[in-house]
Amino acid sequence: MNQSMTKRITRTGLLLAATLILQGLRLFIPVPPQVSMFVIGSLVNACLVLAVWSVGRKAGLVVACVTPVFAWLEGMLPFLPFIFPVAAGNCAFVFAVDGLRRFRAAGLAGAALCKAAVVYGSFYVLFSYVEFPAAVRHMILLVMSWPQIVTAAAGGVLAYVIVKRLPRLEGPH
Repeated sequence: MNQSMTKRITRTGLLLAATLILQGLRLFIPVPPQVSMFVIGSLVNACLVLAVWSVGRKAGLVVACVTPVFAWLEGMLPFLPFIFPVAAGNCAFVFAVDGLRRFRAAGLAGAALCKAAVVYGSFYVLFSYVEFPAAVRHMILLVMSWPQIVTAAAGGVLAYVIVKRLPRLEGPH
């Protein structure tokens, strides 16, 4: 393993750890769930973007898939099957951020829309196979719609501010 690979693995691990710490803040800081959703969601999305921009798509996918598991363990996702739509939306966001990178702000906006569409669509499909009370379905579909666009876009802006202060890794991304 060369030094560049070691740096990439280390940075991925640090970004994952930072993301999980930020995600877990809602357990320690008493704020209303709506505030927590927007603040923590934006921070997690910023970490996804930072992972893609500073390490690469694979790092972003690691963070994208691990964070919903921890959200479930923390009780933020009330049912185990909810891990999969959230992970799918996160992965779609990572792929879109990477693929639309050259479009800058418009690319981040497109990635935010992509994430919201995948998360909402995945939950919609899940609810067609698994029975949930109508009020629960409605509330979850609402949370997985436009707030996902807001938190992904805010995370992209925050990541842009932060990435200007990070040293670049050597080698291809």
